[in-house]
Amino acid sequence: MPAVKGNTYTVVIDPILTGLFVHEAFGHLSEADMAYENPDLLEVMSLGRRFGPKELQIFDGAAPPGHRGSFLYDDEGTPATTTQLIKDGVLVGRLHSRETAGKLGEAPTGNARCLNYHYAPIVRMTNTWIERGTTPVADLFSDIEEGVYASNWLGGMTNGEMFTFSAGEAWMIRNGQIAEPVKDVTLSGNVFQTLADIEGIGDDFYWDESGGCGKGGQNGLAVGCGGPSLRIRDVVIGGEAED
Repeated sequence: MPAVKGNTYTVVIDPILTGLFVHEAFGHLSEADMAYENPDLLEVMSLGRRFGPKELQIFDGAAPPGHRGSFLYDDEGTPATTTQLIKDGVLVGRLHSRETAGKLGEAPTGNARCLNYHYAPIVRMTNTWIERGTTPVADLFSDIEEGVYASNWLGGMTNGEMFTFSAGEAWMIRNGQIAEPVKDVTLSGNVFQTLADIEGIGDDFYWDESGGCGKGGQNGLAVGCGGPSLRIRDVVIGGEAED
């Protein structure tokens, strides 16, 4: 199997990678303690700022039943809610404990969580997802002369608003069709630019219940994440350099 040629491509990612992306790259930036402790981030994450296309809707909440991040009350006793973070592409909410809500003059969202009684509750995600769109998945591939289809994940890392993820499986897209498999596919970029570069949101959806989240020394917290397939332009794909 050949390695992908490193370049900038239009990319289609499957729902599992979408879930990883929304949790790791965007969800942590929505945790209000991150913003409160970083004035620069608070300015970037200003409510009312446009981050993506009007079709983009992002949520977090423990209220939807039956998922790994679901519960009735958070660890401060705040009832579970569903918080819309991005509405029609615009940032409209963030995730709060009672403390961060008071500091920023906003309402608690039921996102104060601790791993167990040895730890103090801190702001954590619950179930985080991008809402399904209206574009048939096959149409996400149409008119892509040369691109990459990335599926599943091997791992990833984030540093502030920058991210790098490794795809578990990947194929080239040629003339709107899935073509030969390729290996060593890594996707990297700036989360805000990547949200702005979303060109299509699929009508499929998948919940990934496999992960555990780490923050502040509290690792393995149960969370859920999900989303549809996405088409994103101008994604930097790492692989083999061109000869």
